[in-house]
Amino acid sequence: MRLGLVQKGNYKTLEFADLSGYMLEVNGYVYNFTNIINTTRRRVKELWQFDCPADLIQNRLHFGEEQFMNRYMRGEHYGAFNRSVGAYVGLGLLPEEETYNLVIHEIAHEMHYRDGNYNRADEILRELIAIMAESEYGIRQFPYEPHYTSQQLLIQLMELPGFGKLSFLERWKIVGGVVDITGISYLINRYLDERDGGQLRAWIARCCPSEEHARTILNALASTTAYYALFNRQLVMKRVQLIQGWNVLNGQEVAAISRALMTLKNLDRNNPGESLSNLINQAFNNF
Repeated sequence: MRLGLVQKGNYKTLEFADLSGYMLEVNGYVYNFTNIINTTRRRVKELWQFDCPADLIQNRLHFGEEQFMNRYMRGEHYGAFNRSVGAYVGLGLLPEEETYNLVIHEIAHEMHYRDGNYNRADEILRELIAIMAESEYGIRQFPYEPHYTSQQLLIQLMELPGFGKLSFLERWKIVGGVVDITGISYLINRYLDERDGGQLRAWIARCCPSEEHARTILNALASTTAYYALFNRQLVMKRVQLIQGWNVLNGQEVAAISRALMTLKNLDRNNPGESLSNLINQAFNNF
């Protein structure tokens, strides 16, 4: 466990086996590390349902004064995670009680890494899963990227009962199996359709009995709607369901639907002021 300090302009890193019993004042905030460590252990047990590993506290959780941490992070980030070193949490930015949440955010990165899924995940997914853990204890607003997009996607997921009503550990396992924003979008579309009665699922079963064809369309839907609000996702999904000219879609027809969805994605990117309904009509004018 490391503690990064700046004393008379000199950067120092102190090594501790355990910071319990140590107190530090930074920018007028007083931190009792016994409280921080005990709270961290309790929350790890609550979230992941096992005792906090001793090596996590001893070797992978570190703290640094704000000035020390500015070398590793932008000021608004409050913490940083490094696969080689572990989690660093900034001190002097928030009171002790709010710092508990910063710790669990960075610990979530460590848990994601220990699960073996961190390396293959993109930044949006990494932050989404950390924000999900932190949000069990309080909501923090993230006005910067990729955290802002991660939080908006998480809000959508949590609004959908098929996901939001699950336990934290169940949600952790589902999201942990995803690698990027398209995968998260895929999940949102799935739970949104489930909430709305499963009409897209029924359409897929009727028109795309081939798993490959079904996957092609669902992946294209996920990619196109990745940054869409729930209502806009519904608009696109409903338009796809109107394509009922064939009982079973063949490969060419599936490819045409996929191209139409990619066309919509490009139209939306290039015409930000245009209504989505008009863009959908343009993209699907051949259907």
